[in-house]
Amino acid sequence: MKIALFVDFDNVYSGLRRISAEAAERFSRQPLRWLRWLTIGVDGESIDDAPSSRRRVLVRRCYLNPVMYQKYRRPFHEAGFEIVDCPPMTATGKTSTDIHLVLDTMDALADSTHFDEFIVFSADADFSPVLRRLRRHDRRTVVFAAGAMSESYKASADQVIDIQTFLRDALQLTSIEDEEPPMQDEAAVDINPIGDLRKRLANRVRNTVIQAEQPVALPALAQILHREFGELREGKWDGAGSFGSLMRELNIADIDFDFQNDVAIDRQRRNGKHAAHVDATAPASSNVDSENGESPLAERLSPDLLKQAAEKVVQSAVAKSKGPLHLSMLAQLLRQALPQLTTGWADAPTLAAFLQRLDLEPLQRAVLENGTTIVLYDPARHEAPTGVVGDRLVVSMLRAAELPEMKGADLIRILTIARPHMGGTNVFEIAEVSRSVASTMTAEGRPTSPRRVTTVLQAMIFGGLDATKAYAEAHELIVASMGVILSAWAREMQTQPDDDARSRLLAWLGLMPEAHTS
Repeated sequence: MKIALFVDFDNVYSGLRRISAEAAERFSRQPLRWLRWLTIGVDGESIDDAPSSRRRVLVRRCYLNPVMYQKYRRPFHEAGFEIVDCPPMTATGKTSTDIHLVLDTMDALADSTHFDEFIVFSADADFSPVLRRLRRHDRRTVVFAAGAMSESYKASADQVIDIQTFLRDALQLTSIEDEEPPMQDEAAVDINPIGDLRKRLANRVRNTVIQAEQPVALPALAQILHREFGELREGKWDGAGSFGSLMRELNIADIDFDFQNDVAIDRQRRNGKHAAHVDATAPASSNVDSENGESPLAERLSPDLLKQAAEKVVQSAVAKSKGPLHLSMLAQLLRQALPQLTTGWADAPTLAAFLQRLDLEPLQRAVLENGTTIVLYDPARHEAPTGVVGDRLVVSMLRAAELPEMKGADLIRILTIARPHMGGTNVFEIAEVSRSVASTMTAEGRPTSPRRVTTVLQAMIFGGLDATKAYAEAHELIVASMGVILSAWAREMQTQPDDDARSRLLAWLGLMPEAHTS
């Protein structure tokens, strides 16, 4: 696959710098690191696994302001980039990057070399028409944006690289504490016998998960252990450093930890009780052929057929479920019914992203109160999960600001705890701040994962909240955050918020009596 890569350096560097100085420096000082990741494939497919589709970045162009970022020229030059100097052209610092990038993209499109894929590193929505032009010419487009992205910009690209995926896989940074490392061998417990405390912890976790009717949220499980085992407060999770690391070290029998969806699952219930469920929900074509013992769906389906088959599995699974269906359970059902999905979610970075591509009406998606567990439910059959935002206007505001559905009180608490980390002498590092906020909230009885906090803070910062500013009072930060949400909604709806919209946002935040929520 022949690739043309265009990097708006100023845009990406400044965006990364707002959430992590380390990420910005690694991006600018070590371009070969993330360029190698792009070469291997943003979908995680190794070159060795598919030699016929080897990805080659033939065009590498970096558009850089030499006045501000001259010191970063050499690393990109050594990585084989053509560097296009784009100095400030106006008193406000405006450069000519956008016009240079557009002209170079059109030149590459008309070039005798047929470029299969165009990758653009920029959050500038002005490039949306360029992406649509490339699509019209049957070229694949990939976008990475270290900043807020408009819905039209996202829709114009074939794939959007998630920023946390880029930090973790391309820059090889641990963005949050509970990223999943390689699983331990099942015999690890036998090799390293655990002490009495860890035996008691393992028993408590196992009993809690087995007795629960649904997967148990990891933040809630962490709160239980933190409350019942005082030794963990001073021992930093018995030396493991974090709750997630401790659970991996315990390697508890019959319990599976889904760190992607932040839940613990009873393995026997999933493999036993739900085995028939899988067979019942799978499309008829997935039945095993008795003569050769192979499933017809073991062969790779076309994207359209895979989409249709997945829609049938999901719709049937939710229809048979007595309550909202957890995504961790749905992942198992989909992969057993459609083996093609065992290696990935069809170019989507996560299951949640894959589901967004499916036509699942009238099913609805919701995030539970713990802030991380995602479920699908049928509003005609299931009661809406606790924590779902009831005001549809507020839901549209949160969606416009790229915030998850959550309680307004939780947003206020996240901002209040994060405030002392803003405007100080230390550089704002979103990963460290997220861990600190999540730890404090969990200790207060509000189980929250660092991933959840990262999502909230990242959306706020990319939306315009200045994390380098010192906010004297919490209400000052909350007012600024409300401005971010309302501004994002105004851009999305092409209308200015009126008193009713502001009142309903305040009511959701719990700062005034409930407003009309129709």
